[in-house]
Amino acid sequence: MFKVNDPKERRIALSQRLQKGPLIAAPGCGDALGARLIENAGFEAVYISGFAVEAAYGQPDLGLLGMSEVATRAAEIVRSVNLPVICDGDAGYGSIGNVIRTIQHFEHAGVSAIQLEDQAAPKKCGAMQGKQLVSQAEMVARIRAAVDTRNDPNLLIIARTDAVPVEGFEAAMGRMSAYEEAGADVSMVLGPYGEEQLHTLVGASQRPFAFLNSEALTMPLLPIEELERIGVSMAIFPISLLLTAVHAMQATLHEIRKTGTTLPLVDTSMISFREFNKLIGQDVARGWDERYNPAAFLTIRD
Repeated sequence: MFKVNDPKERRIALSQRLQKGPLIAAPGCGDALGARLIENAGFEAVYISGFAVEAAYGQPDLGLLGMSEVATRAAEIVRSVNLPVICDGDAGYGSIGNVIRTIQHFEHAGVSAIQLEDQAAPKKCGAMQGKQLVSQAEMVARIRAAVDTRNDPNLLIIARTDAVPVEGFEAAMGRMSAYEEAGADVSMVLGPYGEEQLHTLVGASQRPFAFLNSEALTMPLLPIEELERIGVSMAIFPISLLLTAVHAMQATLHEIRKTGTTLPLVDTSMISFREFNKLIGQDVARGWDERYNPAAFLTIRD
């Protein structure tokens, strides 16, 4: 449904889908290969997980990367797929001026939605303890600045509050309402909380509600069908691919250390070399050579 190349068209498609339904599932990734896998699996949107991007650089999710590094990665991911891309923008990387610059760079990168949170520096992964928040007024200012800065009104601003473990559930609901009034297009409330409280949040929200189905288990892992019944508009799986991939890579490394070969894995745990090349577009590249430089095509091997 969403397979369009133009970023503006992708934003319109995502915005309309969130308003009308049904629920959209967005698995997370930290690189273009992950995005290709998500598209190839038939999903309709890609989520750029800040946790996964930091991990791709070998860093913990503590806000160690700068805005430019993440925006560059976002542009790579947008170019690799024809789906709406939703990008974790952390807390906007600093002051209001930094928030404005973040919106400018991420919009230029072609993303369809930008998630901003109300943590104070230094920010932490949402599942970690010891988080600190900026004031509600400061986060409202971030959202207003983001809304005023975007050139495309269909570039969605997702406002996330991490207030539940810091200020309590009622305060988080108050923040959610204030952020919506400030112009946020989509709401997100991080846990911990249970399914009953999710019902309360979705019922109180005046905007489409995005839910993190995270294996960090700060909120319950709920099936998409159940989330849609509750009224959730977007289900994000931020770290599922990352955790699965690392487990598989560790198993392969263990096999090499143990047996000195990967032969037992070739037909069981591995995608074939040919399938992988197809996934990353080697057939398309061959087509370029066939059309523009036939002599070069003759030198390409699988």
